[in-house]
Amino acid sequence: MSKIKIIQAVAITSFVVLILLQLRLISSVYKIEQLEFLKNEKAEIKLAYEESIINDKLYPGGQAIIDSILVPQYETLQKLYYEDPKLFRRKLKDLGNEILVELKKKADFEVQFHNIIRNLKLDLTEYDYALYLDKLALTFDGKIYYSLFEVNSTDQDGVIDGNFDVVRPQNIVSAITVTVPSNNSNLIAFKLYASKHNQVKNIVMAIAPLLLLSSSSILVVVFLFFITMRNWIRQKKLNEISTDFFNHVTHEFKTPLTTLKVSARNLRADLEDIKWEGGYRSLDVINRQIQRLDKLINQAVEVSSFDPQAAQFEKHILVKDLNDIILDSQIKWKKEATIVLNFEPDTVDLYAYYDYFMLTTLVTNLVENGLKYNVSEQKKILVNVLFIFPNFFMIEISDNGFGIDKQDRSRIFNKFQRGRHIRSSTGLGLGLYFVYNIVAIHKWKLDLDTVQDQGTIFRITIPISK
Repeated sequence: MSKIKIIQAVAITSFVVLILLQLRLISSVYKIEQLEFLKNEKAEIKLAYEESIINDKLYPGGQAIIDSILVPQYETLQKLYYEDPKLFRRKLKDLGNEILVELKKKADFEVQFHNIIRNLKLDLTEYDYALYLDKLALTFDGKIYYSLFEVNSTDQDGVIDGNFDVVRPQNIVSAITVTVPSNNSNLIAFKLYASKHNQVKNIVMAIAPLLLLSSSSILVVVFLFFITMRNWIRQKKLNEISTDFFNHVTHEFKTPLTTLKVSARNLRADLEDIKWEGGYRSLDVINRQIQRLDKLINQAVEVSSFDPQAAQFEKHILVKDLNDIILDSQIKWKKEATIVLNFEPDTVDLYAYYDYFMLTTLVTNLVENGLKYNVSEQKKILVNVLFIFPNFFMIEISDNGFGIDKQDRSRIFNKFQRGRHIRSSTGLGLGLYFVYNIVAIHKWKLDLDTVQDQGTIFRITIPISK
């Protein structure tokens, strides 16, 4: 599986998990809002309802209905319990149904509920209710109860009065269970449910800001992911094209350049015979341009083959290696510039971990950068190695060139980036790109200090290895 596919799979999985978490959060908030919805109103309705049925059941007169049917049957039921248990159970069921029918028939709770709502100064047209009988049982000894009627909230038979659609756990206003632990008594459990019309709509409106914010956040994440992936894929393709181009340049140009070099040497040998001064001058121009092309191609090869994973970290004496690197630069530039290496005595025998080739590239690029973009009559490069207490080196490489423009400082380390006022100088703009990446690979610190028309100082902070 390609890297892009893996990233896309991880991103999509993470996005799905995010959506599921958001849905879970919204669901939890909705449930909380359901419980909190009309909390104050329900408390007031509960108080008014329970006060209206003190010493009664379900609604005013409900207890009398139950007793009128049940009390005359206690003696008969008790006798059946011992003589014919099967007939006893059937009789209980018949009595339960008879009581249920009678309670529903004589229920006039709508008037009572409307009075409660009106007395609480609530809008009568917005509220609905349900009076629900959960259980009815009797006892002969006050200990063991025998069920006459028992349902759960999913059974519509339990509705004594009102609208079954209101029978939902979140709509419970009052839940009452009444029992008297005495001989020939009964147990009854019932509930009052109440809700407001368009309750779901009202709850959704209450959590609308959360829904809007959550949805907007998800859309923003999707949009940013899309833009990021599109730009990343585009950049990857550009990098692949760039690499292919450099490989093509290397392949197509190296062979002709080699041929030109050999031909130039042969031509110089031929000119020795005829002593043609004009030919020498033209040949020198040809050789310089060949060298220029060769250098540009080599830089292109370097950037296409630059592999951070190939770094070989080893323990080195930093000052010793710097001395060798600077010595090579001094020999190369001895006719054009003064290059000086200074170091504090405390740094002479101290070690550091780094890739020697990369350190050479870093220092050489900074030195050549300071000379290439320098119009001073006496070009100078000063390399200082300082000891930073307690365990750091600092390499300072300064020049007396014309500095780096403010507008260029933020992007001077980018690939193929060159200062605005140095376009006429040769190069691909890769030197400082290599410097920045080498510092990053080693986890060193790089600082830049530059003054226009006075010069630039690069500071690299390197940990000392014990």
